[in-house]
Amino acid sequence: MKKNCVKAALCALVFLGASVLFAQEVEDEPKREKDGLHWSLGISAEGNMNVPKGSALGAGLYGMFVLPNWVKTGRFSAGVKLLYSTEFKRYGLLDTAVLFRWNFYDFAKFKTCDSGFFVQAEGGVSLGWNGKTAKPFVFGLGEGTFGYRFAVKNFFIEPYIRGGYPVIWVAGMSGGFRI
Repeated sequence: MKKNCVKAALCALVFLGASVLFAQEVEDEPKREKDGLHWSLGISAEGNMNVPKGSALGAGLYGMFVLPNWVKTGRFSAGVKLLYSTEFKRYGLLDTAVLFRWNFYDFAKFKTCDSGFFVQAEGGVSLGWNGKTAKPFVFGLGEGTFGYRFAVKNFFIEPYIRGGYPVIWVAGMSGGFRI
């Protein structure tokens, strides 16, 4: 199990490094700067392994803000997330996290400043409840997400996969409004 996590992390780092090294400069940068939608609010639904035993379903809310343009290969965003996961029998977990996202351009013709492939780091606190005991448990949260945001005018939808601690795997879908 540990070797698989290390292999997955190394593959993600190699992919991220290759995309930075071989990124092409985008010619339509002035068009992207005119995109005035820099906030996004969304909801998410996912299947995950965020409970101590078995798999769970999760739903949550999050908000992101596109930061000023720092690099030619994409845009950075920061945000917050609130996610509740349960396996409907015994455990319930509430994740609160701060998000830091890098949207790197996939060089399509019609792009917005916050669309395309992204890599996201998440850090925060996870609060858990065991249905058989009244004592809650608290632990740190550190995760990495990879996905793609499809943006159409002021709406977006994004499929993603995530892994880290305490979650082992996640596959989900988010959608919402760009403001």
